[in-house]
Amino acid sequence: MSNLGDNIREYLRESKDRKLTVGRMAVSRLTFFGVAAGIVVVGVLLLLFLVLSKRDKGLTFTRADVAGGYTYRMKNDRITYRTEDRLYTYDCAKDVSTFYRIGMIEGYDSSDSMTIVYAGSQFEIQGADKPLSISNGTILGVRAGRNYAALLFKNPGADRDERFILIIDKNMHSVNQLSFKDSEVVAFDFLDAGSTELLWVSTMDVGQFTEESIVRIYDCGSGGSMIHYTSPFYNQAIYNLYLSDRCLFMVGTQSIIRYDRDGDGFSAERDRVRVYGSTIVDFYAGTETAYFIALPVAAEGEENSLVRLITISETDDLWSNVMQKYMPSPVVGAFLFNGSICVFTRENFLQYSFAGKKLLDLEPQVAPVEAFRYGADGFFVVTGQNCYRATLE
Repeated sequence: MSNLGDNIREYLRESKDRKLTVGRMAVSRLTFFGVAAGIVVVGVLLLLFLVLSKRDKGLTFTRADVAGGYTYRMKNDRITYRTEDRLYTYDCAKDVSTFYRIGMIEGYDSSDSMTIVYAGSQFEIQGADKPLSISNGTILGVRAGRNYAALLFKNPGADRDERFILIIDKNMHSVNQLSFKDSEVVAFDFLDAGSTELLWVSTMDVGQFTEESIVRIYDCGSGGSMIHYTSPFYNQAIYNLYLSDRCLFMVGTQSIIRYDRDGDGFSAERDRVRVYGSTIVDFYAGTETAYFIALPVAAEGEENSLVRLITISETDDLWSNVMQKYMPSPVVGAFLFNGSICVFTRENFLQYSFAGKKLLDLEPQVAPVEAFRYGADGFFVVTGQNCYRATLE
């Protein structure tokens, strides 16, 4: 009996030890799975943090009072677009939209102080008492400035290759009429020179062997008198002009040409930087340096993912530089913004320093198809059916 009792006590002790061992194993396994689950949760939270910290950090979107699905023009911080019977103007900085009822107009242009429309030989500055007509003329295009407007037209009674530009003031009073014979007017627009307003006209003469482009600049405040006439540019057209406190830059299909400001006029050509194959889309003047954003000219149907920054000296020490960046998806807008490069692509918003360092890479909450810059701190972004103002903080 004693042996039997000892065996029973030994069995019970071993059974208790086995239960303790199994209990410890169970606790160890629970601890292991608890730690693993914690690691997974931390990983998910970290991933969410990385995604959310990349998404819209510092980029705020506000719906704009602008209908989607139209063709938009940005000029002087104002978006202009037309519907079937109305011409809308949206002030991006003030978030104010106005419209005019229009008939069958053929074209228009708008600045921060006026909107001019035309059809056939008739034109009108919005807000004026009545439209006016050009006698025996057909208007081909208009440009609106701060205090003046310009109308390009042809006269059937004149030489078939002759074109005219009429400069008018806000009250639609004639200032001067310019004549261009045996040449095509490629582009014309206004430059704000501070104390006065300048009209520039780029023409192209097509000769037997070469194409010659000439730019003329007129001072509207002095009765539209011509103050600058360039030497011919061969085999390229000048399509835009930019003015800084120091220099005038003429942008052509092959190069950017620099002139220095000389009193009320301009010097002879100082420098020339090649940009063949690119279109200049934005400009910023620093203290002694000018910056240009250039996008490659893409073939019809092709998309572009390359952005170039062209830097040109404005001092006597002539130099220039070109930096290029490839974007992760097609570019819909590229701008110079507060001393940096900002790019909207179809999927990202990216910001770079002028030295090329990436500062931001965000995923906007909207899918942009077109973007514009306005003022010093704003963007106008178009999606499929909506339009937004975006600010970078």
